[in-house]
Amino acid sequence: MAAKEIITNNLGNNSVGKTSKGGGKINTQNANDKISTELWMQHFANALVNQNAIDEKTYKKLMARINTEVNRRYSAH
Repeated sequence: MAAKEIITNNLGNNSVGKTSKGGGKINTQNANDKISTELWMQHFANALVNQNAIDEKTYKKLMARINTEVNRRYSAH
């Protein structure tokens, strides 16, 4: 039995193959590198401090821990 290829239409502005302006394709599915990982982790740390879920002292510790962890994770690559 032959495998059947499934073709789907990407709808909306959040589709991988489209941009809001209708420009070229932006591929964010394999954004697993040091910079993007660190930015995402910092983004969530900033959200926590902005919502008063953590204090400034904890925020500074968390940012240092993020830096250490990202460097550790990507040092072997």
